[in-house]
Amino acid sequence: MAKKEQEKVTAMPMVPMGYCMLDTQVAGHTFEATNAAAVGLLQDAGEGRVFKPLGKPECGVRELNFYESLAAAIATQAGASPPAANNLNLNGTAGGGEGHSETDLSLLADLAAHVPRYYGQLKLVVNQREHTFIKLEDLTHGMARPCVMDVKIGRRTWDPLSSAHKREIEEQKYVVCKQNLGLCLPGFQVYQPDEQQPGQSVLIRQGRDYGKSLDVAGFHKALAQFFNVNCQASDVLLREVLCQLRSIRAWFKRQRLLHFYASSLLICYDFEQLQRLAKGGSSSKQLSNGYHPDPALPTTANQWIRVRCIDFAHIFPAEDAQPDHNYMFGLQSLIDIVETMLHR
Repeated sequence: MAKKEQEKVTAMPMVPMGYCMLDTQVAGHTFEATNAAAVGLLQDAGEGRVFKPLGKPECGVRELNFYESLAAAIATQAGASPPAANNLNLNGTAGGGEGHSETDLSLLADLAAHVPRYYGQLKLVVNQREHTFIKLEDLTHGMARPCVMDVKIGRRTWDPLSSAHKREIEEQKYVVCKQNLGLCLPGFQVYQPDEQQPGQSVLIRQGRDYGKSLDVAGFHKALAQFFNVNCQASDVLLREVLCQLRSIRAWFKRQRLLHFYASSLLICYDFEQLQRLAKGGSSSKQLSNGYHPDPALPTTANQWIRVRCIDFAHIFPAEDAQPDHNYMFGLQSLIDIVETMLHR
């Protein structure tokens, strides 16, 4: 095994022309100024794509195979020929395409509505090293003031192959919220009205240290802050988030294929759209995520409010075709919290 290299690098990583760091990344592995091998998410110059590094080999292969399996299921349902490689290979093992019924394929294809669109993989040289990236839909594309929250789902965040040491480490993270709610909060960013400058907004970012400090009441307050519950139009936001969460829950109630460990929900919405609803006006400010404003700004809620399942490096076939109770417990807790805020 090659010795891990620690080098002094600039705060801005060396990335190929046309790419830059994803400035809306709120959790996960990030670039480090003192470690050239640490790679975070990238975005392209305006095409609405995010590039996620594969990470550890076994985890990267598992996540890539999940997306390839999803693409194969979609192709099969559409009547096209699925890719020969990784056909329904859910865990990076040989023979993944065997033993799956038409119903299984349909269930897996239905999950696509709740997952960022997948555009394949590619290799990029970052900090003078070649890395493999998964090319995904940028869920904040077209948003002027993107608010983004990563919520990790489930009391148990270690997978069946985890060592005893890994399990112990995971059990010590986010203990209160994870055990009581089946949720933890690795990070978020939110725009809020600037109390010092009326008509302006201020960006607030919180990371995993903040999330680890939360108790149950603090978790509720963090979500209330993220959803701008004091905004006059927050009910529209909460209703649409609730609708999308319930749709994800309906899929999990049906499926017996997979168990999701250390997977997250990414919740995104455009604060500018929220303000437009509250004021009944319009705006066309420059987008903060490097894109130009669309000619026609979104008019329906699901265009500027998006809830998607992300992070599939620890997905495993369901044992004995059992429901994913671990994931559904956390998901139901999140639904309960949003419902409480809506009916406050």
